[in-house]
Amino acid sequence: MNQLLEEPKIPNSDNFSGMQVRTISGLDAQQIADAKCSIMQDFIQVQANITQPQKDKEGMHGAKYATLNNVLSSIKEASKGIDLAFIQQPLMQGGKSGVINYLINSKGAIMDFGAYLLDVGGSKPQDAGGALTYARRYSISAIFGIASEEDTDAQEYNNRPWFYPPAEIRAIEVVYNSKRTPLPYVYAKALAGDELAQQVIRDKTNSAKVKIGIKSLSEIYEFNQEVLKSKDKEKKQIEKENEAIKKIVDGTSQKDNDPFNKIK
Repeated sequence: MNQLLEEPKIPNSDNFSGMQVRTISGLDAQQIADAKCSIMQDFIQVQANITQPQKDKEGMHGAKYATLNNVLSSIKEASKGIDLAFIQQPLMQGGKSGVINYLINSKGAIMDFGAYLLDVGGSKPQDAGGALTYARRYSISAIFGIASEEDTDAQEYNNRPWFYPPAEIRAIEVVYNSKRTPLPYVYAKALAGDELAQQVIRDKTNSAKVKIGIKSLSEIYEFNQEVLKSKDKEKKQIEKENEAIKKIVDGTSQKDNDPFNKIK
């Protein structure tokens, strides 16, 4: 203990674009350096050893993907004989389900990749479980360079609808004030100046469905504003015409235009 107190403090944590590499407490400067170098070298080696898992499942849109079991088996096979293990810590936060990924070694080094969260999309336990499984598979695949899904992004991008009718928009929910809330309600609160609602609407991590719902609401709102402006303009025109008719009926218009009325 005295030795640790007498030694200069050495930072035991480094950040790389959101990924944090740190060590357990109680290590000296040389042990910290050895632990970090070791985990980085072993991580690179495991990535090099990876054999892409078989894509034996078919998704909703016909795209094939590797199951979580296949992905994890591929990582474990590539890690044999290497001082590297992974931990996937489940996480539920604000109506979202996900995971925090850690890589560890026996020398005390920890690679923390942060949280990966997804909208649950429903109130059933199966919805949370499905989001967790997807988050585990997708995040750990990205860490180890595994292509767990067929590349169908372009096809899905082209096939995605760009406008939802009101009935579909009402069915979309977002997390607002720690509760799942209909998107139109949150959008209306945002328009009224609610800062929390505005943060929810502007959240870049919103799902594609939510973003399209917001875009659809914006278009509907802008259209309604144009209609109101048009009606207001039409109302003013009608009022102007009614005023002119009233003057004619009252005779004031003729008096104003009669040159003899100006002779005194």
